[in-house]
Amino acid sequence: MRRIAIHLPWLALAVWLGAGCASTQQYAILPAPRSLGAQHMGVHETGDEEGRGTTSGDMGAVDLNRALAMALMHSPALAAYSHDVRAAESRLLQAGLMRNPTLELEVEEVDRGGTGFDNVESTVAVGQWIELGGKRRGRSRVAEAEGELAGWEYEQKRLEVLNTTARRFVGVMAAQRRVELSISMVTLSEKTAQAVGERVTAGKESPLQRSKVVAELEMTRIGLLEAKSGLVVARNNLAAQWGGAATSFETVEGRLDVTRVGIPSLSHLQSLVPRSPSLARWESETRLARAALAAQKADAVPDLKASLRYVHYREDETDALAFGVGFDLPLFDRNQGHIAAARHVLARVESDRTATAVALLTELAEAHAALSVAERKVMVLRSKVVPAMQEAFDAAHEGYRQGKFGLLDMLDAQRGLFEAEGAFVDGLEAYHMAWLTIQQLTGTTSEELTMMKMENQ
Repeated sequence: MRRIAIHLPWLALAVWLGAGCASTQQYAILPAPRSLGAQHMGVHETGDEEGRGTTSGDMGAVDLNRALAMALMHSPALAAYSHDVRAAESRLLQAGLMRNPTLELEVEEVDRGGTGFDNVESTVAVGQWIELGGKRRGRSRVAEAEGELAGWEYEQKRLEVLNTTARRFVGVMAAQRRVELSISMVTLSEKTAQAVGERVTAGKESPLQRSKVVAELEMTRIGLLEAKSGLVVARNNLAAQWGGAATSFETVEGRLDVTRVGIPSLSHLQSLVPRSPSLARWESETRLARAALAAQKADAVPDLKASLRYVHYREDETDALAFGVGFDLPLFDRNQGHIAAARHVLARVESDRTATAVALLTELAEAHAALSVAERKVMVLRSKVVPAMQEAFDAAHEGYRQGKFGLLDMLDAQRGLFEAEGAFVDGLEAYHMAWLTIQQLTGTTSEELTMMKMENQ
């Protein structure tokens, strides 16, 4: 006797035949890019994986927009995050798939009574687990929330790449200005040494004074070497943003001395904090935790095993159909441990979101204070200190030539001028860095921040 049994989910057979054979494609819901750098596209948006690793050889002069575009297209760090986004999309696709059916073949009653295969019962079985409690929908919601989170992580990294590139661009501008300043310092020191040499030759000054100014001259030359070395480091750091070398560009184009008129109030900046990906991502974190809790609750519902069997009896050459259902009895394991853990994770996420908001507001207050100080410092140095020290040096230098001032007076005026000009460059760099910190914390451009200030005046 032969028996053929087919385990088949008769309630889900039509769904399996229709959905199991169809190609389903879903994509993670990605957040809209923040306005900061939105005009530039990265690898994930363009899909240009092959061209990602190639950069143009000699770009000559590079402005900020080009540096940002190059960094987004060729950043090694950002490329890794783009793969995370695509992996999340693939997990979302997988989460929506039904479980595969089962196929079994079973032969019984072999050689019963020495009859060989004459009286066997053969079974061919097809079966399907039917997921109850919304498990498949729960998995899809978890995967969708994970996709949103991967999108926010990509957006965070995108803004980080933009901000780091802009900071290093400012660093190169400041380094270029320091080299220019050091060259002018060497020129002034040579001018001072020449004036002292003339007075020593004329017998109006001791040769000891010449040694002093020569020492000052050599110190300024050392300062020039340090400035050039700093420029090389800054150029390398900037080029690393797009995986290039410092030789891939000659110089950067930009105005370090350009500042904006006023700054937005702290209260208005704080109102923009919810736009920051660092905070906005916690909405996706919360959705993920809630979806995970719902999925754990769904897992507590036993799944149903439906079967259809076709039986053939070899002994009398008759056939029969058999139907069956089965499920696990949730007597001991009702997934209560995982449900409790998911509740704690949700509570932790809500606490972490509050802590992140407080940290961002604190960082923003510090950046606003730093910007206010830097703005005031730049304004005073530009309008008062540097012009006054330049005037003092010119007067001391001319007065020394005429014998009205001593060498120490001229050297003090020279050092004061050098320090003031160096402080001015440092102040400008700190000013732009503070602006960049605020832009990163709020996810907005400097133009938007300036317009916001004008609208609220």
